Amino acid sequence: MQILAYHVTSPAFVSKIYFRHVLGYKLNLKNPKTLNEKLQWLKLYYWANQPKAVQCADKYAVRTYIESVGKKEILNDILFVWNDADEMDWNALPEKFVLKCNHGCGYNIICKDKAALDEKETKKLLAKWLREDFSKFNAEPHYAKIDRKIICEKFLEGEVINYNIYVFNGKAVFFSVAGGLGDGQGEYLNYYNADGTLADFKNRSYETKEISLSPLLPDMIETAQYLAKEFPMVRVDLFDIDGKIVLSEMTFTPGGALIPFSSVAADRALGDKLDITKEMNGCYGKKG
Repeated sequence: MQILAYHVTSPAFVSKIYFRHVLGYKLNLKNPKTLNEKLQWLKLYYWANQPKAVQCADKYAVRTYIESVGKKEILNDILFVWNDADEMDWNALPEKFVLKCNHGCGYNIICKDKAALDEKETKKLLAKWLREDFSKFNAEPHYAKIDRKIICEKFLEGEVINYNIYVFNGKAVFFSVAGGLGDGQGEYLNYYNADGTLADFKNRSYETKEISLSPLLPDMIETAQYLAKEFPMVRVDLFDIDGKIVLSEMTFTPGGALIPFSSVAADRALGDKLDITKEMNGCYGKKG
């Protein structure tokens, strides 16, 4: 249904429908004020026209960018890269690994025991994902420009906790810490201000949990700001793995630009901190 709507209408029209349904207020693209509105504008009119943003949204090509800015040490090991599921040599895979498609979100298979993973079904699922144009699900045009691949990464041992750092105009403004995602048990997501204090807003889709923040937080903030300096906004997702910072991904449309903050007031307050005036004054498409 989403893909059909995308084809018969327009990305902007589809975005307005999704926005009203998920967030409960009307999307204003002519004069965006809230954070979600500004993310929607960037999503529709800016990111797909920025080759470096497309590169960094690509879970494989982002590695070249990271290396080019001198941060190779934060990259997880890549074991294999394939253009098609049929290219995979199952016997060559280690006992633990992570499989990903590079052209969207949620295309992940975390394998803790290869013997328990069905080879045929895994390849079938990966082939299905490769056929999908992820850009059409939530009207995110930049994903359509990614050359689709399957990547196999080294399995990260221990508890994997996501530090998702929102950088606006070169400065970290807030971050989320999430754990238990995808396992169906104990999922949580907390928001914090950039200084590590608990934020006064929440995400309606998740419970919160009292946790201790990583001692690497100052280094994570510095790393995120360094990686984000060429973009008006990007969420830099990092892990603390046994005292080492590891990149997860760089996200230009977090939550599909449909983040369910606990109030519209919080959405607006965060929007006030992101300046996209220069981008809106440029020639990146019709604003409406």
